[in-house]
Amino acid sequence: MPVKNNSPGQKMPVHFTNVPLVLKHIGNRNRLQKMIKRNSVLLMGIISVLLIASLSVLPVFAVSSSGTTLNSASHTKVCFGKPSKNSDWSNCDMRYMNLANLDLSGINLSGANLQGMRLYNTNFAGANFADANLKYDNLNFVNLSGANLLGANLQHGDFYYANLSYANLQDVSFHGSRFPTANFQGANLLRADFSGADTELCNFQNANLSHANFNQANMFGDDFSGADLTHASLVNGNFGGGGIMAGANLDGANVAGLNTAGADLSCNNNQICH
Repeated sequence: MPVKNNSPGQKMPVHFTNVPLVLKHIGNRNRLQKMIKRNSVLLMGIISVLLIASLSVLPVFAVSSSGTTLNSASHTKVCFGKPSKNSDWSNCDMRYMNLANLDLSGINLSGANLQGMRLYNTNFAGANFADANLKYDNLNFVNLSGANLLGANLQHGDFYYANLSYANLQDVSFHGSRFPTANFQGANLLRADFSGADTELCNFQNANLSHANFNQANMFGDDFSGADLTHASLVNGNFGGGGIMAGANLDGANVAGLNTAGADLSCNNNQICH
């Protein structure tokens, strides 16, 4: 250890007492930096692996212009926002939404799940419901004129005063639904299933009902004037109470057990016609 000298004019000697401690501190700092660097690289590697793994498991999504998210893995849609007229909501799961009193004319809802929805007084004129599920829906006062409902499921729905004129309802199931005073004028109802349905006071004028199923349906007071009922099945149905079949074609129709009391049977090509 150097000797301290306080003589005038002499420079103060340098003390080397703490040099080892300084060197030790520098070494510790370097080791800490290396450790942090190694751990950072390791952490980034772990994050990269987890990210790659998540991408291989989770579906890939792409946002569409219609306010939906497209799942490119399964071709289904996770839908959000509120539908609007002429928008594309095909294949969306929209169960139990309330779309009452809206103008959704021209909307594309093909393949969509609309079960249990409230669609009261909604305008769906010209809309596309092909293969959609509308089971248990409230469609009272709804406007479906000119809409495409090919293959849709409309079982157990309410259609009071609904307008389905000139709609495409081919292969649709209406089993258990209620249609008092609904309008089916000019509609395509080829092979439609009305079995057990309530179509009281409906307008089926000039509709295509070829091969339709009205077994055990309540057709009380329905108007089938000019309708095509060729090869339709009306077994055990109720067509009494002022129903009209003026000019309807019942060629090949099965009318076994059909109640026609009080009905206008001025139809053609069937044993009940006169």
